[in-house]
Amino acid sequence: MQTRFDRQERLYQAIRLMRRIDLEAGRIMLSELRGSGLTPARRAVLELLIEGGPATVPDAAERLGLKRQFVQRAVAEMIRLGLVESSANPRHRRSFLCCATQEGHAAFDAVHRRELELLSEHLGDINMTEIIVALRVMNRVAACFETLSAEKSGAAGGADSGPAA
Repeated sequence: MQTRFDRQERLYQAIRLMRRIDLEAGRIMLSELRGSGLTPARRAVLELLIEGGPATVPDAAERLGLKRQFVQRAVAEMIRLGLVESSANPRHRRSFLCCATQEGHAAFDAVHRRELELLSEHLGDINMTEIIVALRVMNRVAACFETLSAEKSGAAGGADSGPAA
């Protein structure tokens, strides 16, 4: 019999809450992205290129846990918009490197600045200790599911099943 203090049930409640937060935050951020040339997918790829430096599409897809074709479409559109550019990859002739342009940096900076303003305005009362604990738990949960996903992909013959729902 489970009690209201059952750890696994509480952890499951936290995971359910993360799903809800992800959906709601996605809706809010989609409205904040209007006019920037970015979608949530493009924003994620652009952030990766800005913070992690130039990357190939397959490397970006792996680091984001997304399908290569999905990232390829996002990159192609951002190249068209002038937010990303491609350059020769010295390590591989056929796989080019993607990097953010100055316009890409400016678009990301504007969106990110607005995200930080929203967080400060609506959640500025959360203290640093609470944030550190929350990050520790979320990182642990994320690492667990990444490991489980990799194990399942390996057991299924390496098929790319995409991110967990």
